[in-house]
Amino acid sequence: MGTPQPYAGVRRKGGWVSWRTVPTFVAGVLATLAVAVLLLCRGSARAESPVTDRMVRWWAAVWLRAAGARVAVHDLEHVRPAAAYVVVSNHQSNLDPMVHLQALPLSLRVLAKREMFQILLLGPAMRTAGMIEVDRDSPDFRRIDQAAARSLAAGHSLLVYPEGTTSPDATIGDFKDGASIIAVTSQVPIVPVTIQGTCRIWPPGRSAIHGGQVHIVVGSPLLTSGLTLWVPKTYATRRYSWMTPPARSCRRTRK
Repeated sequence: MGTPQPYAGVRRKGGWVSWRTVPTFVAGVLATLAVAVLLLCRGSARAESPVTDRMVRWWAAVWLRAAGARVAVHDLEHVRPAAAYVVVSNHQSNLDPMVHLQALPLSLRVLAKREMFQILLLGPAMRTAGMIEVDRDSPDFRRIDQAAARSLAAGHSLLVYPEGTTSPDATIGDFKDGASIIAVTSQVPIVPVTIQGTCRIWPPGRSAIHGGQVHIVVGSPLLTSGLTLWVPKTYATRRYSWMTPPARSCRRTRK
């Protein structure tokens, strides 16, 4: 039958072995250490500076280049760099945040799981940069909403993965309401974004990394002006009309 093309390599327990894996993690860890130290030295008082965005974008670019990820962005005219949005996306891989941070011309802050904030140096640096911590087991909605409101009011956009975790097979799961509630509360547009291809580069649950093509499709903003909080349920049920067709093309195929 042959080896599935997206995961060509040598099978080992716990993942696939690829020559690109070690160089990617070495480059990524070094870039993470460098940016973390710089962010902590600058301090939270200067977190709103465009310099922070440039450092975070450089960090993401290092990961993508080392991983051999070739990113193509489609329909970028739907967003304005100076505007604030709640960006919602499907979630295929640990590489997704790097793609979004590097490819979208926005000052992005990310809602990230608590486990990321428990990593030495990385966690404090993420807090300093204005990333928002989410405890998936016991979320403090009041604290999250307040932090999100402050970030949006400062002109940043928020990146949210409303599925809450990576998809094991590139299909799209149920959306949680949090992103829509934040957008409606702050009266900022929701921008649906589809990511396709990262699951072939860094498959969820595996360590091995393979180069490949990634596509980002930016949807038309969904306006929230004048809307009330009953709307998030409606937006959540519309996820398939935003994202399903392109995302499904990322499913593994066999010869």
